Amino acid sequence: MFAVPDMQQVHDWFLHRGLPLVLTRRVRSRHLVERSAPMVSGVGALTAVTMLLAEVTGDSPDYGYALRLGVIAAVLIAAPFVLYLLHQLDSTRGEAGRRTAALTVMAVFVVVMPVTVSGWSAAAAAEAPAFVVITLLAIWLTYVGFGSIVAWAFRFAWVQLGALGTLMSRALPLLMLTVVVYFTGELWQLAARMTRQRLWQVIGFFALVALAFVVTTIRDEVRALREDRAEETDQAGLLAGTPLAVPAGTRITRTALSRAEQVNVVAVMVVSQAIQVVFFTAGLFAFFLALGVVAVPDDVAVLWSAEETCAVGQPPCAGTWFGIHVPIPQTMVHMSLFVAVLSGLYFTVSTSVDPLYRERFFDPLIADVAVSLAGRDAYLELEGRPAR
Repeated sequence: MFAVPDMQQVHDWFLHRGLPLVLTRRVRSRHLVERSAPMVSGVGALTAVTMLLAEVTGDSPDYGYALRLGVIAAVLIAAPFVLYLLHQLDSTRGEAGRRTAALTVMAVFVVVMPVTVSGWSAAAAAEAPAFVVITLLAIWLTYVGFGSIVAWAFRFAWVQLGALGTLMSRALPLLMLTVVVYFTGELWQLAARMTRQRLWQVIGFFALVALAFVVTTIRDEVRALREDRAEETDQAGLLAGTPLAVPAGTRITRTALSRAEQVNVVAVMVVSQAIQVVFFTAGLFAFFLALGVVAVPDDVAVLWSAEETCAVGQPPCAGTWFGIHVPIPQTMVHMSLFVAVLSGLYFTVSTSVDPLYRERFFDPLIADVAVSLAGRDAYLELEGRPAR
């Protein structure tokens, strides 16, 4: 047994490393409404800004409606900063103010947004339950620590961004192959006749395939880390400089991970790798959009896709992106997105056997998780409780 003077520092350390489910339910339940408000405000602000852009880029925008959306977006964007300032006040008044502000943010999202969109009507009343469900989902995600998992994954992916550049340079053969695929008339015809809803369904199918592959691979790596390489790690060395540091030579009892902890550890690794794949796919999407604009004239796009133009003798209809009009043909948007996601799936599978990817990204990820798991074992021993 060993003593840790500041348990709050330990809790913050686990949250910072994306392992919230190691903490007890009591710890994760503290100030749950206040901690959920920034996520609710973020979802609301993103929704309001998207609707605002869709409105002002439309054919006949309603500027009064756009102004109301802009005010709501500004309020929701400012809300997290106000909550942060109130959090700095340690007094009882500051805590009460933070709770009041959090409830106000949720009320704006649940009540004001539906009324702004649909007015005082039955439609607004019908939409309100959906906003309530989103709010409850945000509270539950905060309770399980979704925010800390994603924040840690983004920090790790950002640090390893240089590795992505190296891997993209090694992916040039794949890029050349997909460029050839991009200039295939049959795929342009498919993209022209595929609705955006069906396209997202196809992308979701590809994402599920990639996710299943990544989860299986990472689960095996975590099992090897806890079992095959367990005796090779120096726990005291791993925990040096952390709030759970122990004297050199100290042996900490290793216990099996609970199901929730297994999900947590796999989740942080999956999300960090998924962010890399998303960055890669987004880069390819931008590349193919630019390639299409430069290399595919409007008349060729119409010929390949056999689509109708908005008017005789006019270029193809402009595309949309989440309701926002963009000066790129809709077929080109669909084609670029489809080929980029297909390439992202190939990238996900191929990097699992790439030694450079393992050296530059996966091995540092495993080493970082090893520190977190050593801290988890020390925390359980400190608490004197078995794994949940």
